[in-house]
Amino acid sequence: MRMRTKWHNKDRQVSVDEKANTMAFISWRIAMALVLNLENENFQTDTHKQRLDVIREALAFLVSVTDRLVATQMSAEERQEFVAKYAVKLSKTFQENCEDMISRNMDYKKDFIDILNQRLNAYADCSWDEEKDMPGFQYKRDFGDFISEQMGARDNKWITDQIIEIEVPEMMENLKKSKYEMVDGRSTAKLG
Repeated sequence: MRMRTKWHNKDRQVSVDEKANTMAFISWRIAMALVLNLENENFQTDTHKQRLDVIREALAFLVSVTDRLVATQMSAEERQEFVAKYAVKLSKTFQENCEDMISRNMDYKKDFIDILNQRLNAYADCSWDEEKDMPGFQYKRDFGDFISEQMGARDNKWITDQIIEIEVPEMMENLKKSKYEMVDGRSTAKLG
């Protein structure tokens, strides 16, 4: 997936809010790419709601792994602010897309935040591969199982393997590159 990962104005300070908004935008693109990849591999999705449920699971996973990735780069306060703003931005984007694809006049943000909190609690107990800076096996397996629940019975047998072996490494490559450039400040923009 191709993404722009450089700040336009390289001489200005980048706020926590800007970092969170940028990572939310990138995470949304990564989650949408996951759905397309699964469909291209002939895993069946039948409705817009089902696609959005898969996206929601992917976003919860991405918030969780991003939180782990920034743990050593940010102070506890900055990290907490970053993750909260990141989650709020994603919930707003999820709300807008659900309104466009499913139905208006419903609160989709509450469900998004509830699932996010459940997944963050579940992933908190999973191991992290420090050497590769990647989620451990159980982390990936749990994510695959959560996606499998959203995909339906036809594909349950193979979806977790697809997630573990193919999708997570690709998602992590895109996420880590974006974080490296946009959040860590390895690009030439100064972070503040």
